[in-house]
Amino acid sequence: MRRIAPKDLAEFLQENPLVVDVRPPGQYNPEDFQGALHLPLAEIQRGNHDLPRDRPILLLCERGVLSELAGLYLEAAGYQRVYHLEGGLRRLRSMGG
Repeated sequence: MRRIAPKDLAEFLQENPLVVDVRPPGQYNPEDFQGALHLPLAEIQRGNHDLPRDRPILLLCERGVLSELAGLYLEAAGYQRVYHLEGGLRRLRSMGG
């Protein structure tokens, strides 16, 4: 799994990744990242996902911990173009993003 630094996010988004917010329902806010699909880590762990394999997948959460774990599960399920936002939304917000 590759990491995307918040400073590189705008450039990476030009590759049209599927952005997936893996936070649990109680933490999820659709306004945190417009257009992100909400798929909690617990659902990914159970295999309850049908994500495209033909485009990059960018995982995000509040601090980058859950997204990194979700990426490991997806890679184990055979996904190859998996990325996670380093430091999560918190780091992105701290940079003014």
